[in-house]
Amino acid sequence: MKPDELFSSEEMMRFEAVLKRHVEAAAKVPLLILMTLLAGLALAVVGYSEFEIVYRVFDYLAGENNEYWSPTLMGFTAATMIIGFHILAKAKPHNLAVRIVDRSVEILIPTYLIGMGFLIACILFADGLGSMIQIEMPAMIGSLPEAIEQGWVDAIFAHVTNPLAVLAFSLGIGGLAIVNIFIAHKLLTTIAINIHDIFGRLSRARAAIKDHQAILNAQKDYSSLNSEINDLHIMDDNYIRMIIVNEVMSVISDALLPHKKWLQESQYSTEFRFEDSHRKIDPKQVAKDIAKIEAIRPQDIINAMNPKFLEKGK
Repeated sequence: MKPDELFSSEEMMRFEAVLKRHVEAAAKVPLLILMTLLAGLALAVVGYSEFEIVYRVFDYLAGENNEYWSPTLMGFTAATMIIGFHILAKAKPHNLAVRIVDRSVEILIPTYLIGMGFLIACILFADGLGSMIQIEMPAMIGSLPEAIEQGWVDAIFAHVTNPLAVLAFSLGIGGLAIVNIFIAHKLLTTIAINIHDIFGRLSRARAAIKDHQAILNAQKDYSSLNSEINDLHIMDDNYIRMIIVNEVMSVISDALLPHKKWLQESQYSTEFRFEDSHRKIDPKQVAKDIAKIEAIRPQDIINAMNPKFLEKGK
């Protein structure tokens, strides 16, 4: 490390590496904002889906007379359930209700998919796909007479596939309300984490930039002060005295300048250009005082800085 450096080159490189890491992290903030907006859009879709499910159910129950059940009001309770479950899951992640929802989602999602698959198969079969299959199954022991008359494919769809499709799809639709709450909770958690991460990245980047600038300023100030100290080391006492003498002579000259100007104007003007309080000043006395001050020589100032001279003055 150089004598005029507060931090070595290796330390400055480490500081710059820390700054670069935080700045690069802050550069990903736009992507986090985009992901947060997409999560918010998905949350809006899920919330609307939950509202629609509850609304349609209570609209069907109320019928034309909605004196006791307001479908719109009950639909908005979906938001209450979403927020309530999110707060509960965040405060008590091991709560029984939270665990039930988490476990049920693992069953409801495949149930919904199976029901949807069966339903699509039944619709396609009823729409004419079954006519493409012309296979007759011979009578077997225990086979149903209907199966012999209708064919085994028709019998399977009529007695097995259709009931399973209705049952699985109904359970899936009913469980969709639970799945929506589960998804909304995850989206809310993601949005909260992203927002915290965004502000954290920006805050750390600003702090890193500020600290790095402070380090650069400290390095510069240290180098400047060290240079001044080195200059003082190479200066002897006589050189320092001459600097002080020149500074004092300059101050005296600047201080006498307005008085000289006033004295010159008073000599060529019949009336003083000052206030009444200045008219009583005697120009001759001012000229004498100026002459006494101008008579001060550099050697007089040097003598005045002598400690012995100061002791005599006391």
